[in-house]
Amino acid sequence: MIRTLEDVSRLAKEKGPKKLAVLAPEDSEFMLAVKKSAEAGYIEPVLIGNRDKMNKVADEVEFRITEVEKIYEEDRQTIANLGTAMLFSGDVDMSSKGQIPTSYIYRSIIREEAKLGTGRTISVISLWEIPELKRLTSFTDTGVNIHPDYRAKTAVIKNAVFLFHVLGYARPRISALSGQREIGGELDSYKDWKLIKGAATAGEFGECEVVDATSFHDFIVGPGIRLSSCDDIDISDIPEILLVPSLDAGNILCKLDFFLDVHRRSLVMTSKGPALIPSRSDSSNSIVGEIAMGVVVADMLRKGAH
Repeated sequence: MIRTLEDVSRLAKEKGPKKLAVLAPEDSEFMLAVKKSAEAGYIEPVLIGNRDKMNKVADEVEFRITEVEKIYEEDRQTIANLGTAMLFSGDVDMSSKGQIPTSYIYRSIIREEAKLGTGRTISVISLWEIPELKRLTSFTDTGVNIHPDYRAKTAVIKNAVFLFHVLGYARPRISALSGQREIGGELDSYKDWKLIKGAATAGEFGECEVVDATSFHDFIVGPGIRLSSCDDIDISDIPEILLVPSLDAGNILCKLDFFLDVHRRSLVMTSKGPALIPSRSDSSNSIVGEIAMGVVVADMLRKGAH
């Protein structure tokens, strides 16, 4: 079971290099991440983007790309289409966003999934390493579904459970995060939690467990218990999968890593392998870590570890 990002880095060195389609690596921070990942033995990059911009930033970070496979293209949607098609055809093991809006990539993935007839709802899973937990937890969906209804939430859960099975978690725990109110009836997110719990009991999501707690207060203190001091906090009950009620909530929560002692890795699980979606504000070291996660997931998928 993958418990820490140190495990991920170690395994990425062992299992690499994997072929990575890099979509528009046209800024120095991202090109530096590609350079570091290649030097670490994680990847063999295929650079897809504007010739002049890629050459310029490669020079800035002293990355010799003369021997690196390159595809020159300027149109953003075409870049996304090319890289995603390479992932789905098996020409590369994984793909990663560079300086390109994520909407182009999501559009390409949806199109390729439609060709396969999978009917797959795509979603972003943002993994967190919290040092005290000594295992991974996650927020989802943090990038695609704006206000998912119950049906979309079930698809999002299946994607996350699939990933955690790949990472070696035999029975991941899930919470459908929701607020509660005393007047005005139950929130839709709370109603969805009840339906999700029933679906999990019926085996709709495979091996997993939906917990009763729907808030961080319930995880770290307990339902109906008043927090009297910080000494009462116990984070060990935070589940592996935290289903958020909306994209806004998920995107805000997962990026709290910028000032908390946690580390984030985000990816989309497609039918053919991981697609990495680093944030525009991520450092090169953070992107290297995300690439390492992609290498490990791609390797485990290829070996049928799930």
